[in-house]
Amino acid sequence: MSKAERTIVGIFLGGACLWLSFVTCWWTAAIVHALVAGLSLEVVMVSALAGLMTGVFLDILFLRKWIRGFYAASLWLLAVVYAALCVLAVASFMGLPVGTFALGLLAGAYAGRRQLHNPSADAGHRLRRAAFFAALLTAGAALPIGILALREQSVADLFQKMLGIESWGAGFMVVCLLCIVLFGAQYGCSLIAGRLALRMGTTSAQSGCRGD
Repeated sequence: MSKAERTIVGIFLGGACLWLSFVTCWWTAAIVHALVAGLSLEVVMVSALAGLMTGVFLDILFLRKWIRGFYAASLWLLAVVYAALCVLAVASFMGLPVGTFALGLLAGAYAGRRQLHNPSADAGHRLRRAAFFAALLTAGAALPIGILALREQSVADLFQKMLGIESWGAGFMVVCLLCIVLFGAQYGCSLIAGRLALRMGTTSAQSGCRGD
């Protein structure tokens, strides 16, 4: 792994750790605050700050180790972390699939780089599997958001004006169709990102060999 790539991976992993620990502690405290009467709002603020400090502490202790093992990490662990990041992305972009789509591109690129650092004969299968997983989570996260949005009067009015749709059932079918389109777009783009990441790495390696 080059120095530039280690820097990029370090920034991503360090930032993801801070984001996850901060939001996890913040949301947990907020839920407890909502359920427990008399619990001060300051507790939520202290918990969020504690989550942030925990993330900093974890980065100091483990970031270098995470960078070294980034392309050899357990796929199950990566899937869990990716799903958690997707939840945060959905919340951060207010239900719009912008964040999850961007994460899907990163997942495709990661699959390509992982294949480069850990070559195998089934490279195409690995890239397609990563793209499928990313597309499944992106579309799966968008579907319930879209269904909930049908309850909003502004969305219902928009569907009626643009598509002439008045019934909830017809709106549900449109949401499902849009999610299928989103699935296809995410799958294709993630697969392209993976192939580009693999091809760029292979080209760089070949150029280095010729230079030697």
